[in-house]
Amino acid sequence: MSDKFDVVETHSRYCDALDRGDADDLVAVFTEDAVWYCEPMGTFEGHQGLRTFCKAVHEMTPGSMRHTTSNHVVDVTGDTARLRCYLTGIVWDAARGVAPQVGGAGRYDAQLVRQDGAWKIRRLDVELYEVGDNLDERLTTS
Repeated sequence: MSDKFDVVETHSRYCDALDRGDADDLVAVFTEDAVWYCEPMGTFEGHQGLRTFCKAVHEMTPGSMRHTTSNHVVDVTGDTARLRCYLTGIVWDAARGVAPQVGGAGRYDAQLVRQDGAWKIRRLDVELYEVGDNLDERLTTS
């Protein structure tokens, strides 16, 4: 059970570091050759690519952002693991009068490896779902 908890904790540290814009803490939970992929944003590889990604996210969300994750499913096989979970991103910008709102939703699919006793993310795929003001319209016209 501890491995599963540690895998979820590693992913939570990624979310926390991204929300704070802390590129050093963010790359600390990834392998040196890690790959981060999301269709609208593209692929970021290695620690330098992840630093670029962290900066890009904070340029897109100039106020504040918080990730929440749920429904974690973790499969551990020896020194490798797979984590799948749902993502909800809350964004706001108090300086511009933008109240907290759902800015994104989706799903994470992560591959991790144990290195020197610690779990590291080797690959993180993000599937984002469309979120917007026209939700009622989209639900009734589908």
